[in-house]
Amino acid sequence: MRRMQSTCLALVLALPFLGDGPDRVTLEKTGKVLEGRVVFDGPSKLVLRQGSKDTVLQPSEVREVRTLERSLAQVLDRDLAGADAAVFAELAQSCADSGLAPEARNFWLRVLLADPKHEAAGKALDVQRVRDEVRVPFDKVKRTPAELAKRQASWKEALEIPCSHFTLRTDLELSLALDVGLALERNYRRFYATLAEPLELYLFDEAPEVFVYGRAEDFPVAPVKGDPIWFAPGVNRLNVLAESDPSIPAVVHELTRLMLFNALRRGAGATAQVPQWTSTGIAELFAKAAPAQRFGAWSPIGAIDKADFQRVLADKLTIERVFNAAGNDFNADPKRPQMTAAAYSLVHFLVFGREGALRANYGRFLREGAKGKLSMGALTDALSMSKDDIERAWREHLEAGVR
Repeated sequence: MRRMQSTCLALVLALPFLGDGPDRVTLEKTGKVLEGRVVFDGPSKLVLRQGSKDTVLQPSEVREVRTLERSLAQVLDRDLAGADAAVFAELAQSCADSGLAPEARNFWLRVLLADPKHEAAGKALDVQRVRDEVRVPFDKVKRTPAELAKRQASWKEALEIPCSHFTLRTDLELSLALDVGLALERNYRRFYATLAEPLELYLFDEAPEVFVYGRAEDFPVAPVKGDPIWFAPGVNRLNVLAESDPSIPAVVHELTRLMLFNALRRGAGATAQVPQWTSTGIAELFAKAAPAQRFGAWSPIGAIDKADFQRVLADKLTIERVFNAAGNDFNADPKRPQMTAAAYSLVHFLVFGREGALRANYGRFLREGAKGKLSMGALTDALSMSKDDIERAWREHLEAGVR
């Protein structure tokens, strides 16, 4: 049975289903304030969800918008390198004022690690103080800052770190766990900033789980034996082995698959069917932009990987072969590198080719595909192009990319 979410996260995730909610939209003409959950926030439109009702608003109808995501973006934009207890306390209070309860707690935890005697942090975290000893509640266990500063003794003692859009569970030391939680939210923002508008992706409001293991003996067996990073859609969980530093691009690849699954399921249908080539291709777009070092700088998403483009041109895989590829083609097939490169380049063409003219129609294909319409005919209908025309244009995109 899935572990019960912490009280603060449950409150945040319950709010979207209430008549009022954490987000506020002020109308231009009347000044009326509408409360609910903004599930789509793009330059072309805004979708406010109140209970089971969605209201679509045009930018000209809106005077002001306040959402959890916009508030969180201001936090995620901060450079926290070298930040001290005072900076973390300021951020914690700002998050609390904005309704970002999980992030507020996480920043108060940072304050307490830096200064165990900090009164505001102790009060916010409901710590227990006995003489000079401080104990912080985690689930039903109270732990000292010294205990939190090192890896937990076993997976049974793993820490649960709720974030706004994920539940992180890990036996890593708390400071690193909090950095991972912040990185998850930054990935969430980057994902939606890149894909929300072209694919019309709604925010997902069920917090998927991210389990990060510090010991190989605790790590669950992957579908592909030996994989240290894998996403299980059935339980909506990403598993990462961090016994040694994992590959950041590989983590981002699987995290992107998790977010795509959740975003399509929320906006298009409960099954969230995604073609293997699309799931792999979009995941590769983000993985190729990810830093090689933990918490390093990202490259622009969409920058062309010329080596992969050249590989696809040399291999001459047809669009039909890529379109009909199964999971094993990207996991265990001897041509895994070629298939992955082909999927990446095809998605790159559909998202960035022809100056982005195909994005909206590709997004429509994915939304309809999430409901089960995954045929080649559905793609050609969505793009208003024949299969041969798509293949020809894809090849031209590849050739232009390697010049």
